[in-house]
Amino acid sequence: MLPQKATPLISRALFISICIFAMACSKKDSGKDTPGNNLPQSSVPAELVGKYWHTGSFSMTQFSNYDGSYAGQAFEIATGYKFSADGTAEQYFYWTKTSTYCREQVLGYRKGTAVFDAAKKTFRFYAASGYYRRYNSCGGSQSPGYGEKVAYGPEDLHPKYVDEQKNWTLVTEQGKLIWRVPFDDGSANDYTRADEPR
Repeated sequence: MLPQKATPLISRALFISICIFAMACSKKDSGKDTPGNNLPQSSVPAELVGKYWHTGSFSMTQFSNYDGSYAGQAFEIATGYKFSADGTAEQYFYWTKTSTYCREQVLGYRKGTAVFDAAKKTFRFYAASGYYRRYNSCGGSQSPGYGEKVAYGPEDLHPKYVDEQKNWTLVTEQGKLIWRVPFDDGSANDYTRADEPR
């Protein structure tokens, strides 16, 4: 039998051990996705925080060139980002191609971190995790794996995949804020605020 004075000490030690164990387990098994672990991240310009920014393009079905020649099948491509103030970020990707009887779509989502350099006007997105869904159909038939969620592999995540944008600016046109990213040919991707994909 233990001395009376030792009992409270053992009880306290046991209580502290249980608390430490519970805290360690809660951190390890919380299930919280923390994409920023070991990835670069920075603060985000206040104007971009908390909104979904989207840019995209599409072609008309089976369109023609100005001279009347056939230019190809219809396609659409779009990209979007959502940023948090601490530099965590989400990336959305949409691509579709339509032919006479067939339609192919890819919907992608990645979670990671963002690094903005306001002085150099550069932006990088580092993908930590993500998945995509592919929808292929011809007529009434669907290909195997139609719409199933597939995890991105190492080729599509950091360090092998890093999305970089250069020389971006924030401009206001007709009362609308635009995050503009120019291309070498003089054209630009204009990201505007939109509803977040569901």
